[in-house]
Amino acid sequence: MRALLIMVDGHRTGTQLLALGTSAAEGKRHLAALLYGGFIRETPSAATGSAPEARLHPAVPDEDISLAKSYVIRTLHELLGADARALAAEIEKSSTLDELRQHFGKLRALVGTAADQKKAAQFLEKVALVLD
Repeated sequence: MRALLIMVDGHRTGTQLLALGTSAAEGKRHLAALLYGGFIRETPSAATGSAPEARLHPAVPDEDISLAKSYVIRTLHELLGADARALAAEIEKSSTLDELRQHFGKLRALVGTAADQKKAAQFLEKVALVLD
């Protein structure tokens, strides 16, 4: 399910996303779970103005950043342990996406000290996608 969520970019339709997977039935179940769970939402297609070929967009409203904050904080602790406490506390205080974006420079610098640089780079890529 996580792989499918990562592929949601606001440009692909549900049908296109399902075509990328190995099992259409499993893909439909995962897509339904993501829709039902509120992680993604259907929006009318710009070309047709209808819902059947609706495009899927991440359903993270600008003012509800709790999922993004918890992901960033949890991963910071996984990568850095106790060294993540100060920045994690600052991130926890963020209440808007703009406030969260202000911490990205510090986040990048601190994650640069992580032992697992491959995981750190993947983390920074995902955070950048969320903050865009």
